Amino acid sequence: MSLLVDIEKDYGGFHLCSRFETNGGITGLLGASGCGKSQTLRCIAGVQTPDQSRMTLYDSERHINLTPQQRGVGYLFQSYALFPNMTVRANILTGLRREKDAAQKQAAFEHAIHLLKLEGLEDRRPAQLSGGQAQRVALARMLVSRPKALLL
Repeated sequence: MSLLVDIEKDYGGFHLCSRFETNGGITGLLGASGCGKSQTLRCIAGVQTPDQSRMTLYDSERHINLTPQQRGVGYLFQSYALFPNMTVRANILTGLRREKDAAQKQAAFEHAIHLLKLEGLEDRRPAQLSGGQAQRVALARMLVSRPKALLL
């Protein structure tokens, strides 16, 4: 997925200005703590709306603003954003809520469990997981939706 990002957002004491373009592959955003890396990813994912932008997914001048669901972007929150009242199974299955075919849903779930080595943890809640396990559950939830791009 190629991606053009040209965004600005004023946070009062901080003005975010990010400009870059990628033609797929892996792109890294590097910088000091507090420089706007996470805010940039939030704008790309559609979790936050920039003040001005030209992106493949959002253009303030042309009034294009795809919803997060339409963007085909998987965004892994720093806090993982797992639902504490749900099991690992339920958390991962939320990534498949649009899948109607039960067999495909189960196959995708089982593939993610195996891929991320979460076997045996399906009935645990996030509070019962290690940090690494919680991170892998959040990644599994994101991957089962088959995003075109991953924002980590």
